[in-house]
Amino acid sequence: MAINISRYISKAVLIFFAFIFVTFGSWAQFDDAPPIKLDQAEVQRLRSILDAEIDQTQLNIKKIEQHKQKEIAAAALGDFAAREKNLRQWMQIDQEGAWVLRSVLSNTERRAEAYEIGLSIIQKERQPVASARMKLFVASDYVEDNELSKAAELLSQAEGVIKAMPRSGRTGEQTFLLLDTEILFYLTKSRYALKSGKLADAITSAKLAKEKVTYLISIEGITNDRHRFMGRNNYSRTMHLLAYVQTNAGLYSDAEVTLREAYLTMKKFGWNENLMAEFFGTVSDLYSATGQYKDALDFAKRSEKIILEIGLPVGSMAWIKTQLRTNLALAGSDQWKAALDNFNKMDAAVSKTELKSSIVLQPNIRGLVYLNNRMYSEASTLLASDLEWNKTNLGPKHHQTALIEGFLAVANAGQSQDKLAKQHYESAVQNFTSPEALTGDFNETALYRKQKRFIFQNYSKLLAKNAATNPQDAETLFKIADQLNTSSVQQALAEAAIRSGVTIPGLADIIRKEQDAKNEIATLTSYIRGQDGAESVKQTPQVINQMRARLKELESQRKEFKAQIQKGFPEYFQLIQPKSPSHTEIAQQLKSDELFLSIIPMDEQTYVWAIDAKGNVKFHSASIAEKEISGLINKIRKTLDVAELGSKAPNFDYASANVIYKNLFAPFDSEILGKKHLVISSSGSMAKLPFAVLTRNPYAGADPSKAPWLIRDVAVSHVPNASGWLSLKRFGKTPHSTEPMIAWGDPTFDPKAVQQQVAAATSGSVVRSSGALRSSDLSAKNVLDPDTFVNYNRLPTLPETRDEVLEIAKILSANPKEDVILGSLATRQSVIKSSLSGQLGRKQVVVFATHGLLAGDLPNLNQPALAMAGTTGPGESPLLTLEDVLGLKLNADWVVLSACNTAGADGRAEEALSGLARGFFYAGSRSMLVTHWSVESESAMLLTTQTFAAYKKDPELRRSEALRQAMIETMKLQRFAHPTYWAPYALVGEGGR
Repeated sequence: MAINISRYISKAVLIFFAFIFVTFGSWAQFDDAPPIKLDQAEVQRLRSILDAEIDQTQLNIKKIEQHKQKEIAAAALGDFAAREKNLRQWMQIDQEGAWVLRSVLSNTERRAEAYEIGLSIIQKERQPVASARMKLFVASDYVEDNELSKAAELLSQAEGVIKAMPRSGRTGEQTFLLLDTEILFYLTKSRYALKSGKLADAITSAKLAKEKVTYLISIEGITNDRHRFMGRNNYSRTMHLLAYVQTNAGLYSDAEVTLREAYLTMKKFGWNENLMAEFFGTVSDLYSATGQYKDALDFAKRSEKIILEIGLPVGSMAWIKTQLRTNLALAGSDQWKAALDNFNKMDAAVSKTELKSSIVLQPNIRGLVYLNNRMYSEASTLLASDLEWNKTNLGPKHHQTALIEGFLAVANAGQSQDKLAKQHYESAVQNFTSPEALTGDFNETALYRKQKRFIFQNYSKLLAKNAATNPQDAETLFKIADQLNTSSVQQALAEAAIRSGVTIPGLADIIRKEQDAKNEIATLTSYIRGQDGAESVKQTPQVINQMRARLKELESQRKEFKAQIQKGFPEYFQLIQPKSPSHTEIAQQLKSDELFLSIIPMDEQTYVWAIDAKGNVKFHSASIAEKEISGLINKIRKTLDVAELGSKAPNFDYASANVIYKNLFAPFDSEILGKKHLVISSSGSMAKLPFAVLTRNPYAGADPSKAPWLIRDVAVSHVPNASGWLSLKRFGKTPHSTEPMIAWGDPTFDPKAVQQQVAAATSGSVVRSSGALRSSDLSAKNVLDPDTFVNYNRLPTLPETRDEVLEIAKILSANPKEDVILGSLATRQSVIKSSLSGQLGRKQVVVFATHGLLAGDLPNLNQPALAMAGTTGPGESPLLTLEDVLGLKLNADWVVLSACNTAGADGRAEEALSGLARGFFYAGSRSMLVTHWSVESESAMLLTTQTFAAYKKDPELRRSEALRQAMIETMKLQRFAHPTYWAPYALVGEGGR
């Protein structure tokens, strides 16, 4: 029931209404915004239309035409009283007036009347398609109000009507309208599934809507201009919803693909940027969720520019939403002064309007901005009030409550209220980290992880004050620090584990129920929070109370589900919700010649612990901070990832390597003395560096092989965090496999290419890397750039890995015909088949000589993966994803990734490697041998073959010691003395035997 408005209004106003149609699907849904800016002449013209009396003696068709003009004028002027009066008169002579009035009232506090009008229309309407459409409009309101049973009933009725409608013998307009109604059905069904917590169903319905609307656009020539505009508008709405649901599900790569496709199609429509304000806002939301704050800020600014250009004033709700996105992006990128200035600008603008909405408070962002600008008193006032609201409306253990309470603790500490701060910290952290935390394991955005890290870091600073004299504070400090080492990879790992777990008998049903409850909680949280920020009271207190009661009911259900998982599947539970161990638990797993080091770089300092087998604990707070460490490591990396330069490679940066050692390791030289194995827990930028290349003393010599490398004195194992290492130690008690090895190497990435048996290169100049096909500046990638993905068929082949895996097979006495899978046979399916048959679980060593890919490298790739041989089979993926890895059955001493590398300046690759490592550990590997940069083939082959030769020769030799010996032997060769050749491999995991 759209109104053709172009006959009645000026071009400026027409642009405004076109924007409203594209953004919201109906101009009547934008009633909460102040009127657009109009010049005085236009105001007078519209007012004269609105004030004109309607001649009651004329034909109804003439009256209806005048009512339509009045509706347009009243909406443009923002005169709600006149608008309502006109619509009530219109509906007395024409049903279309009732349709518009229902739409208007549904967006106010008078939704109850909107329901009455909608249900009355349904009863009176004799046209099946029109009846179905109104049922869907009303069902959509029911979904928003959480009246899901009523929504389901109307959805079912509408579906029955749609299915019963004949597809043949219809005019072009009738065919188009029926298709449009199907699209409306799937969009409403998607929102219903989203509100019910069924994200997979929501995505499925949104994709069906996309399928229908894509077809609708392809046949739009069969109908009139008004319908064509409506169809294109529905395309925009569909793609927005699909991207929104994908973002909520953490499927960020999928959402980016959806938005890129939408942008290209809208440009084909001929739409200019004046119709893309909400599109740019959605893109900003996506990039804020992924931590690409520069892009997020850019798209928020674009959205604001459009809002102002079409005439919506500063201070309007549409403008405010652009500012909320700007605030988020500024906070995410640590632009604290700019963020504070923007909040002040927004507050000043709102104070000049009649807008009554708490949405402008944005306490989770504003609180963080106040704290980082040291406005502790202002933060306390804001956060104390919001904490009480969260406790009342969301519950005392909700993750949003924990976040605000953590911020309040920081504000208390900033005002020297340490006792009160500690109480709030303890409560917040308990609800963040305990197994009983019911809503802490949701789809965390990059900003949420940043906010949580901010709380943990500040809590650590408070605990560090008394750690030397208070054992309890010292123990708590260590556990909090280990949580800081549990980085963003935990989210991807948990998501993959959940998808993998749905195939485990007994666990699958519990997971599905637990996930549905979790997702419904997230939706209810967002809605209840949104009601607090609504500029008009859209729901009755009774409805909101029903939502709060449902929230408590779901939390009770989740508590039971999680208890069942923890009891029946403890290893799985530890994977999705790791528990930090104590000093004592770590000491119990150490041998007398081992030392555990935990390194936690923070914003102002770095905390380091050393723990030995006797339970002795030494703590050091280094003055060097995270930003400085990251800078040093990046400088070192520039002198390491240089294998392709050969003799022209720059000298290693000994000075920076020694600065890191001096600050973080040297305070523990007395503890390291006499030890043979260091187990080092670290994450973030430190995950980009193998600690073997640290120099214990300053060195300015010309011969790298003579440098005082740490690896000369002690073997090194890397672990992401203490809890992960402890799990590996416990698994290590499982009897070892008896068969030597299985390997996949040199996959054929292009399935159409003729596989050539190529011997490994004899030259030392071959360097393995997929980095050349990946953008070196990943921050430049956004949805407006059509070609940002790795071309799978063009991944560099790895023929030189053949000799390497065959030589390892020879050393380990494996059968190369059965245990080495090469070329076109090295498929994902062959790996899974090997696992299902039990073959994989009998091997001591598992090798993957192939490239590693990151989330976002390929369309719809939302998790790290290994690139296996391409296939031509329909629906067969060539990617061995993290989800696949979690489903493998291993009992391996080693998993070797000999051609993957973590090269990259932004840290994504290190996170991906950590995720794959923990996935392989869960699947049953004790350790992993991985590369930190693109390796040169001859030296890489020497390292791997000598490592396994030493490991096989001495049954008591630690894995970490076998690698150490191979490094030392390799650096003795003058052409391989530079650490780019002997240090690319690191042992991650349990480095013992």
